[in-house]
Amino acid sequence: MLSNISNQSYDLNCECNYGNDYICEQSELFIPSAWITITQPCLTVECAVVNIFIITILLRPKNRTPSTILLSSLAASDCLTTILAPIPYLIGYTFNFNNLIIAENSILGGWIWPQLYSNCIILTPLSLTSSGFHMMSVCFTFMLNIQKVIALQFPLWTMKYIGNKATFLAICPFVLIVLGFNTWRTITGNGHFFEGKNGVCCIVKYKSHINGSLLFMNMCLMIITLVIILCTIYICWKLRTLGKNIQIPNVRKNSKKIPNVGENSLTTPNTRVNTPKIPNAEKNSPKTPSVRENSRTIPNAKRNSLKIQNPKAQAKIRRSAFIVIFISVVFILSEVLNYLWTINQSGLLPFSHSLDQLCDSLMILSWQFGFSVNFIVYFIMSAKLRKTLQAFLVKIFRCNKRKKDENIFSNTITSTPNSAII
Repeated sequence: MLSNISNQSYDLNCECNYGNDYICEQSELFIPSAWITITQPCLTVECAVVNIFIITILLRPKNRTPSTILLSSLAASDCLTTILAPIPYLIGYTFNFNNLIIAENSILGGWIWPQLYSNCIILTPLSLTSSGFHMMSVCFTFMLNIQKVIALQFPLWTMKYIGNKATFLAICPFVLIVLGFNTWRTITGNGHFFEGKNGVCCIVKYKSHINGSLLFMNMCLMIITLVIILCTIYICWKLRTLGKNIQIPNVRKNSKKIPNVGENSLTTPNTRVNTPKIPNAEKNSPKTPSVRENSRTIPNAKRNSLKIQNPKAQAKIRRSAFIVIFISVVFILSEVLNYLWTINQSGLLPFSHSLDQLCDSLMILSWQFGFSVNFIVYFIMSAKLRKTLQAFLVKIFRCNKRKKDENIFSNTITSTPNSAII
């Protein structure tokens, strides 16, 4: 933090004519230490590349399912968050290093950047936008958990009503709400800035409007995280209870009819065709009721409860559930610093400047590590992703090898005399 003398000199540059209930101060941005500021852009490039790769794989027509649509939306919001979040810190460290003041009480080191008006009116909306995209990532993680809980609890209803179109229509309200709230927060936030003496950026504080809106978003984040924790516990309990016998109804795609017992029997459809002919002596024997005739005597409720065990469908459901569990655990761990920041800003405990700067230093890094771990989870759990990445790398290697061979061949031709060719 700055010393009292420097704070007084900053306050002199901001004349407050808004009444006694308002405080006018110069806007400041905490810049983390050098190794953190340099690591953030490196992780930004890595996260952007892997998330774009995930989006291109998951949004292929043959791979589109409600889960993959949510996962690709999560990857898109993570990509935008990791691109926008480090920009203000990188600009302050790279282009305004001479104006930085050492933060004396910071645990990991860092600087205080007294911003000019031309900087704060651009960088503040950028930071708020990255925060809005991060809130979208939270909503998509929340929707993933809710969708998986519904799929495990009501598989028939999920297969009938929750498709790609329904998932897309469910995503739109969350996106519109977050964008609308972020737009309102950006407009009202910029309204509290004004240009002071010597071009400094001054901010008018009354009950901390900007921090209050950010605090509100983080409180919503903590509530959503609690729901995600409960959903993750339920999914784990469901997988442990059902074990390997997750029963999936054998309902044809786009079919609204519930299969009867004749279709769900253990015999295959070709059994009736391949059965040997009954001799004449046996024709006179009393007929036993067929499976289809017995199905008429079974109540509809009991018939609807009969399900088939499809090994491929079971493995797919289990794999999708494990991906949601891992993503939720990574999300909760990456948001720990955000929770600490919210508690520190809420006034429930005495405010700590050291904790505030520690959270500012490592919060973006924790997000980026979480985004990177998500790709590792996708890579481990998805055979299609591994095959696609392997084919892509093999194609690049063959292309480079072919170009190298062509260069060698062309060099040998140019270096060979004409007489030798003849």
